Amino acid sequence: MNAMPSSDILEKYRKMQERFNLPHLNELKNCFKFDIEENEEIFDQIRNEISDRLFNFTEKIIEPLIAGSDSLCCVYEQEMITEEERVLLFGLYKRIQMLKWENNLLIIKPDESKNAEWIKKTWEMWNGDIEEKLISLCKKLSNNWKNLRFEEAETEYNG
Repeated sequence: MNAMPSSDILEKYRKMQERFNLPHLNELKNCFKFDIEENEEIFDQIRNEISDRLFNFTEKIIEPLIAGSDSLCCVYEQEMITEEERVLLFGLYKRIQMLKWENNLLIIKPDESKNAEWIKKTWEMWNGDIEEKLISLCKKLSNNWKNLRFEEAETEYNG
């Protein structure tokens, strides 16, 4: 699936890239891990690929940490983050939800220029601090799981 997009698709992206000051296509593809299909509208395709990855992360990682869940991991992970980190996560969540609803609007009412603006805004937010904060969170939770120990409580049965 690593096919090279046609020169028409690349040229169309280059024109919009110059007009909207978009990142290079390869930067987007490498960051969000996607390929371009020949038969689809390039800007819809890029927006869909980015939004799938970003919103999936929000749904599976951020929401359970800030809102809770019945899953076992969530019980522990909510204890692993501080109230300050929870507030920071909610701030990220709000920004990503804003992108999600702008994305929904573009699904309902497609617009190539607005798609390009959405891609640029999302790219800038991702590189501005979202990626860095999510990496930090992942490292912290991974380390906390690595170091998680159960303490044996004194009871009348084992004392």
